[in-house]
Amino acid sequence: MSARKALAIIAGAGPGTGASLARSFASKGYCVALLARSPDPLTRLQNEITASYGDQSARAFPTDLSSSTALHETFNSIRSVFPDSPIRVAIYNANTKWTVKPFLELQEEEYLGVVDAHIRGAFGFAKHAVQEMLKNDAEGEGMGQKGTLIFTGATAATRGSAKFAALASASFAVRAFSQSLARELQPQGIHVAHVVVDGVIDTERARSIVGGNSSAATGERLDPNEIAKAGSIAPRGKL
Repeated sequence: MSARKALAIIAGAGPGTGASLARSFASKGYCVALLARSPDPLTRLQNEITASYGDQSARAFPTDLSSSTALHETFNSIRSVFPDSPIRVAIYNANTKWTVKPFLELQEEEYLGVVDAHIRGAFGFAKHAVQEMLKNDAEGEGMGQKGTLIFTGATAATRGSAKFAALASASFAVRAFSQSLARELQPQGIHVAHVVVDGVIDTERARSIVGGNSSAATGERLDPNEIAKAGSIAPRGKL
């Protein structure tokens, strides 16, 4: 793949927001690198996008986002597949593990496992993405002249709910991490943002969790395609 088109990397490109973001960026002319653990949904999404926008528009990279070794290998593969495409957008939308338990029933290993999975993945993904973006030529004016790094988060990133101690701790940490990066990297031409999706997203997993009778299951869930429209606005209107 040699066409010099901007590249968007979507970490957590499974069904829902991640897949919708990938489709939206592809429709705007980006090449898209699709990252997630499960290969089958990624391959289906790749085939869907390439059928609409050409063979060079998307490539699936199944990987473990919580593994530093796997992420290193994945970014090497991305550079091999898209050698001439500058990474202009990187979105960390990983749906890592979480648990809902009363505090006294929550085991230390469960708590630390959730926190570690969230923070380790966000750290490793950001490290590789930023290293690549700093190589880019600056374009346009204002924020994000070299690239944009976005973390998606849930309501738990702004307030802790009962029985959500592990997820809230992890989500607060990723939000604070993104704020720190934003202040450090903005002078270097990289725009960093943390976007809170405050609601239940309409996915098969959400329907299985909330059931079919709750208000969240009967019309108040958020449409991932609408979320993607907001999240995939090209920085400064440029590719």
